[in-house]
Amino acid sequence: MPEETENWWETASEESDPDAPAPIAIRGYQAVDGKLVQKPEGEGSGSPGGDPNEWSAYSKQKAAATGIFLFTFIVGDWWWDGSNGFGAIAKTPSTITEFWPEIYSWAQWHPYPIIVVISWVLWDITPTVFLLSFLFGSHIIYSTNMKEDSWDIRRVGKKAHRNLKYFVSALILMDFLALSTDPGFPIFEYPILFFEIRPGIYWMLIAFGASFGLNPDNERLANVMNGSHPK
Repeated sequence: MPEETENWWETASEESDPDAPAPIAIRGYQAVDGKLVQKPEGEGSGSPGGDPNEWSAYSKQKAAATGIFLFTFIVGDWWWDGSNGFGAIAKTPSTITEFWPEIYSWAQWHPYPIIVVISWVLWDITPTVFLLSFLFGSHIIYSTNMKEDSWDIRRVGKKAHRNLKYFVSALILMDFLALSTDPGFPIFEYPILFFEIRPGIYWMLIAFGASFGLNPDNERLANVMNGSHPK
């Protein structure tokens, strides 16, 4: 009787079966030493780290998102007086130095002045927060080559989108609390008055929608731009 090979199970596992089905690619996992392990956070599909002169699906998505944001920032009303995003940022320093020192005393008409103060401050810094989010999230602050793609670029884009979501959520929440806690404010009219008080707010909402393109996990836009149609 022939001797069995030591560690026979390793030998058997190395033999290939021509009739065996092809391995199934699982999104978010990669093969390492014959095992499936989860990819590091921020890694998605595509080919990051490839040729910096070639467009990847994510770099196309990120460039489109950045272009939409810049359009809204240049032509939109970000200060409720007709000023675009850059004009609004130019007015922010004077607002901080002249208005903020007296802001709490001006909010005394409200039952909860601190809520109004926080809401006003968040609105004042909104244009700056959006601009910084896209400058860092698109990586354009480091390189003007929008074709570049890497795990680090994707990680930063995902983080920028996440932080902007948190900021916008806090912005809307504090705005709602400031108005809903005012006894003279009809709370059921909030959705309508939200747009009436700020007639140009839709520009910010478009820019916020564009920020989803900074997140590499949102691959539907990238797939459409790449010619495929995800189900």
